[in-house]
Amino acid sequence: MRVLIVGAFGTVTSAIIRKFGKEGARIYALTGGKNSENRYKKVYEQYDFSYDNNCIKEVFESVNPDVTIFTGAFDSNFEWSSGYSEMVKFGAGLYNCLNAFSFLNHGRFIFLSSNEVNGFDESTYKEILHSQRPLESGAIRTYARVYKASALKNGEDICSNYRKTTGSDVIALRIEELSFETKKPEEAVDTCTRMCSELLRENSITKESEKYSPIYITDVVEALYKLVNKDLLKYGLYRIHSDSSITQNELAELINTSFDTQVSIKENISDISSNDDIHDMSEEIEVKIFKDAKSCAQQIIKNIKNNRSVFASGSTVTEKFSKRIAQYFKGMLVALIPFIENMVIFIPFFMINNRTTGSTYFARLDCYLIYVLIFAMVYGQQQALFSSILAVCGYFFRQMYSRTGFEIMLDYNTYVWIAQLVILGLSVGYLRDQLNSLKADKEDEVGYLDSRLKDIEDINIINAKLKDELETQVINQSDSLGKIFEITSTLDKDEPEEVFFHAAEVVSKLMDCKEVAIYNVSNRNFARLMAFTSHNAKKLGNSIEYTKYTEMYETLKRGDVYINRKLEKDYPLMAAAIMAEESISSIVMLWDISWEQMNLAQSNRLRVVSYMIQNAVLKANRYIEMIENERYVEGTRLLETQAFKKLLDAFTNARKRGLADCSIIKINPGTKDVKEASIDLQKNFRNSDYLGSLDDGYLYVLLANTNNADAGFVTGRIKDAGYSYEMIDGDVDGGAYGD
Repeated sequence: MRVLIVGAFGTVTSAIIRKFGKEGARIYALTGGKNSENRYKKVYEQYDFSYDNNCIKEVFESVNPDVTIFTGAFDSNFEWSSGYSEMVKFGAGLYNCLNAFSFLNHGRFIFLSSNEVNGFDESTYKEILHSQRPLESGAIRTYARVYKASALKNGEDICSNYRKTTGSDVIALRIEELSFETKKPEEAVDTCTRMCSELLRENSITKESEKYSPIYITDVVEALYKLVNKDLLKYGLYRIHSDSSITQNELAELINTSFDTQVSIKENISDISSNDDIHDMSEEIEVKIFKDAKSCAQQIIKNIKNNRSVFASGSTVTEKFSKRIAQYFKGMLVALIPFIENMVIFIPFFMINNRTTGSTYFARLDCYLIYVLIFAMVYGQQQALFSSILAVCGYFFRQMYSRTGFEIMLDYNTYVWIAQLVILGLSVGYLRDQLNSLKADKEDEVGYLDSRLKDIEDINIINAKLKDELETQVINQSDSLGKIFEITSTLDKDEPEEVFFHAAEVVSKLMDCKEVAIYNVSNRNFARLMAFTSHNAKKLGNSIEYTKYTEMYETLKRGDVYINRKLEKDYPLMAAAIMAEESISSIVMLWDISWEQMNLAQSNRLRVVSYMIQNAVLKANRYIEMIENERYVEGTRLLETQAFKKLLDAFTNARKRGLADCSIIKINPGTKDVKEASIDLQKNFRNSDYLGSLDDGYLYVLLANTNNADAGFVTGRIKDAGYSYEMIDGDVDGGAYGD
């Protein structure tokens, strides 16, 4: 399953990625931030484009997701204190993603909303829309909350209408009172966090409703995963909520107790509630809630106490507003610089004009015209007009040295000069502005095309990388079917005596599990250990009554893979059966896989591996049965020499590689021959032990799954029977004699 997560880095997005990644989905992320420095660790590929970018269509075509999750209410890309502009940005991004999704003609689009929608009130929204931006931090938070509620309400309506008009599988999911721990106050949306933050900042607690019914983030992502896998859904708008609740008075008392305060509780209960045609998700999908309201509250309060300074400051919104104010004044200063420069430059031109007036050589030089043309060429019409006004003022001031203002007003040369000055200045300024406008338009067009080309190049690079990775996976990766077949097929080349030991190594390698054990069913209820890759893997013992492990046995009997999700003691974390004629022949047990690996993908992988080693294991079982039935010396439990040599070599090699325990005892038969000694001693050994001869006059005993330290009970019986023995620690011809 290919899942596209649309949302910035945050607690909710990370939780969704962890869940779907654990279930074996291939996850792609659209972060909404250009040139993002953050990278998701468990995401197959990440796209850092804004949601309203034109290349979003190419992103959807490249990913071709089966499921798209737009995190909406929990996306930290949006700064709701910016108000109307951010609401427009949100709607445009959502609509662009929906359009790109619709071109795929398959898949499901899920928009995540929250109970903040209930805070939308049309009259309050209109009042805020037409009011000035507030300056107080508390008013800014209210302002942001109303705009976010309006954006989410519009988002739900967009999804519902899109579902009706296009027939696409678009779902809006409203999550009531989502609860989780975070170190970022702007991420949290639940009532408990709001009350705690209010207590720390303003030393008060406000009750806005009667009940507190949080739903924990792990419960939400589990339900979201079920929603994704549900084939048919009747409606386009659902809500998910918790049935566990406490009163907000109880929550306030819990906060007071935790913070060791006794702050009075104020009431600001709103009658606003959603009248939408919304359906409960639990009507169609089983939703399990594991955390109750009180435990959620306690966990949130503990987190806020550990990060008291962050939540107490409440500086996030205020700092952002302060930055906007600073940027506003900086912009004003930049805009005033040409006017200031104009006035400063006017002074030397005024002084030069005063010196040239009446001069023999420079009387015809118009300094003011030069001054106006300079600013018209540099700054355009606006500064040309402003410099013309300054020049006219300077001209009048100089003329009043020798004439009255009335005489200047009656002189037609004054108006000719002013007209000449203004016309030339504005004409040059107009031409300059037009040339700059054409140049800017060309630069914008080139910049837009460059950005489109760069986005397409980025997507193409990612696609090429994904293609190469997929090719590599098909050819080389250990979890590809080709690689699994290549590894498991080597078992067919092994001698039957070595198959179980090599099979344990194969399973360990393919399942990335260091602790693997293989048990062979010896009779109806018992299985004996055949091979293991670590001492911890054989913790159940050399022989087990596997039918008493009821849950595992019933699962394996059905042909399914057993997963120990409840982490039951003395049960393997995962197990699979190798079947022979609809009955269990062998059991493969895994002991050290991680919690993330206990998912459907790994289960299917173990099933495939078990099937592919099945032939080799069954062939080895048939060989063992043949040894037991046909290759003994008649009337004894003494194996023929060649059969015993093969078993001996297989077990000694496995012991060297740490795949099995075995002890080898060399017995001197004394005056008897080997056959007589074997008949005399065979009652002292288990059915799983092997007796044989190497044609050197000695009787050998191979104790399977027994180390030298545990062989004392056997050697004691041999000594009591009057035979001398030798324990073979390494090669068969070495060792130290016993008494």
